[in-house]
Amino acid sequence: MPKLACDITTPQAQFFSEEVYSVVVPGTEGEMGFLYGHVPLVSALTNGVVRVKKDEGGPDTEFAIEGGYVQVTGTKVIILADKAEAK
Repeated sequence: MPKLACDITTPQAQFFSEEVYSVVVPGTEGEMGFLYGHVPLVSALTNGVVRVKKDEGGPDTEFAIEGGYVQVTGTKVIILADKAEAK
């Protein structure tokens, strides 16, 4: 399956930028997951954990974020977070 471009950006700098298999974010109404080809979406995020899977069946890489927004196209996920750190 094709991969998504995934960027996590804070006001200070670009925190993460890689091609990934899937992304799960903490939405204000619950977790949301994205794969390649997802319909376009913009949504608010809450404090929580972003889980990124670099390869199908591989381990998750986790990042703690504080607030922000996610924008999704069929080929890219952009997370604009107030703060982010590796877990």
